[in-house]
Amino acid sequence: MQRSFTIVTLGILAVLASGCATDSESSEPSASRGQLIAEARCASCHAMTGEAEPGRPPAFATLAARYRAHSLRNRLTEIDETGHFNMPPLRMGDADVADIAAWLDSLPLP
Repeated sequence: MQRSFTIVTLGILAVLASGCATDSESSEPSASRGQLIAEARCASCHAMTGEAEPGRPPAFATLAARYRAHSLRNRLTEIDETGHFNMPPLRMGDADVADIAAWLDSLPLP
């Protein structure tokens, strides 16, 4: 009986410990992941480089200049949850929003 209790306790501790272990690379916002997400989810409407065509959504360089650091993440979270104009809610989650914000924040200002 004591041995079963010990094995179960060690198993529970192992599961709890594995949940506490984090990969520092994946927990920090990543500009390179943000660029990949933007290319996959946003580039069909927003220009990845250069200027937007007339009548099209703004290019990412324009967005980067408009929403710097403090408001960028909040704005992306809002769009993720509720959408914006013709853009539907993105439903990406906090990590993807942080990655896109990191990428936009890394872009040079025009």
